[in-house]
Amino acid sequence: MWAAVAHGFIAAVLGLLLAIALVAAPSLSAVEVATIIRIPGAGFVELAALFAFFAMYIVVGVLGAGVSSLLYHHVEVVMGKMYVGGANALAWIHLLLMNVGIAGATWTIICAGYLGGVELWPTNQGGLGWSIEQVAEQVVTQFVPIVGLMLLLTGIGVLAGGIGFLITYRKK
Repeated sequence: MWAAVAHGFIAAVLGLLLAIALVAAPSLSAVEVATIIRIPGAGFVELAALFAFFAMYIVVGVLGAGVSSLLYHHVEVVMGKMYVGGANALAWIHLLLMNVGIAGATWTIICAGYLGGVELWPTNQGGLGWSIEQVAEQVVTQFVPIVGLMLLLTGIGVLAGGIGFLITYRKK
C-alpha cells in the first residue's frame, strides 16, 4: 500500500512540476510548439515519451502497486492464507522489482524524450538544431538498454509475485 502512496505522490509532484513549467515558461512552450510544427516527427517522439510513459507509470506504478497490496491483503486477511517461506520471499521480490523496474523504465524514457526534444530545438533557442534521425541515434538509443533492463526487472518481479500467489493460494 505504501508503494502505491509513494508512487502516487511522485506522480502528482512531477505532474504539477510539468504543468507549472508549461504555464510559467510560455517561451519554452512556444519553442516546443514551433519545433513540433517544423519537425512533425518530433511531436510524436516527445509526446510519446512524455505522456505515454507518464501514463504507463500511473497505471503500472501507482495502480499496479495498489492492486498488488489489495491482493496480498485479500489473500492473507480475508482468505487467511499467510505468505511464509519461499512465497513470502517471492512476494517481496515482486514488490521490490516491480516498483523499481517500472519507475526506472518510465522515468528513463521520459528523460530521453525530454533531452531529445531539447536537441531538436534551433541553436538560437538553446538547442543543437539536430534532425530527428540524429536525436534517435545520438540520444534516445543510449537509453534503450536501460529501459529494457528495467522492464526485465518489472517482468521478473511480476512473475515472482504470480508464483508466490499460486503457492500461497493452493495451500489448504
